[in-house]
Amino acid sequence: MKVEGRMMRLQEVMNVAEIELHDLTKHFGRGDRKVRAVDGIDLTVEGGIHGFIGPNGAGKSTTLKMIVGAINPTSGKGSIRGHPLGSVGARRCLGYLPEHPRFYDQPLYDYLVYMGRLGGMSRSAAQARVLELVDWLELGEAMNRNVNNFSAGMKQKAGFAQALIHEPPLLILDEPTANLDPLGRAGVLEKVKMLSKEKGITIFLSSHILAEVEKVVEQVSVINRGQILLSTEVSEAKRRFGGDHFYLRTSRPDEVLDHARFKSLVRRAWEQQGDVLILTEREAELKAALPAILTECEATLELFSPREVSLEDLFLRLVKEGKAGAGAMGAPGARKGKGGAA
Repeated sequence: MKVEGRMMRLQEVMNVAEIELHDLTKHFGRGDRKVRAVDGIDLTVEGGIHGFIGPNGAGKSTTLKMIVGAINPTSGKGSIRGHPLGSVGARRCLGYLPEHPRFYDQPLYDYLVYMGRLGGMSRSAAQARVLELVDWLELGEAMNRNVNNFSAGMKQKAGFAQALIHEPPLLILDEPTANLDPLGRAGVLEKVKMLSKEKGITIFLSSHILAEVEKVVEQVSVINRGQILLSTEVSEAKRRFGGDHFYLRTSRPDEVLDHARFKSLVRRAWEQQGDVLILTEREAELKAALPAILTECEATLELFSPREVSLEDLFLRLVKEGKAGAGAMGAPGARKGKGGAA
């Protein structure tokens, strides 16, 4: 344990990335049936809360399994705090909550103590940590019940406790709010923020509930068909992709949407809850032409303003347009691959 502690301090001094992936690739099958689940991705996670998002079959879970050492890459390499993926050193540095956690047939208390012991803790330290975690996650009343008899939501909390038992500096969370009701999801997200802010834990979080992810993440990576499309800070992504989105509110939205000059100046426009949402790279021209367009449509202008894009807007745009390599905006990580899905 003293050696491990020295390695942890050395990692901090050398400023080694929490997660570093280089040309990481995973193929399944052979010949004509070979599928590129993950296609030569580069990715760096340096701290804070990093969201990892993509549609079903994008390669998210396969990437996470390679990071935690559950499966080996076909090619490429990666490291956790300087330790090669899958090594004992890498595993000691991380806690992992899979999307569908599985448990030994034990009471929660015994299970968590056992997991703490596997993580290198003494029995007394593991027992004290279990009491702390079950209280923090409000599982105290279930401590002596068999985990496999828990509800789906309680199993998710038990999996969260398992990931935290040995106090790792890095958490890998795959759909951490799955199977939880709205109150439970909000509680888990609040705890994720607390772990990052108060404990300094780096959290790599994968989820398909983008509105929830947006509340907690500071950096985001988007994967589709095994390729990283974007990897940057959320604020930078919104600034870059939100500069061409606008709201237009007018008394006659249908007529404005059908106007030929208006259609020639916008890349895309659609009506949503009475407003016209606009995507255009020709903001100045549109503003100059708008008075004449409104006059010809006999419409009045009620609002024209920039629209802040959400993480979901950004995600949908990237996936639909398939902008592989869009992450070359100065963020570490995005590399154009050859395509594939898993």
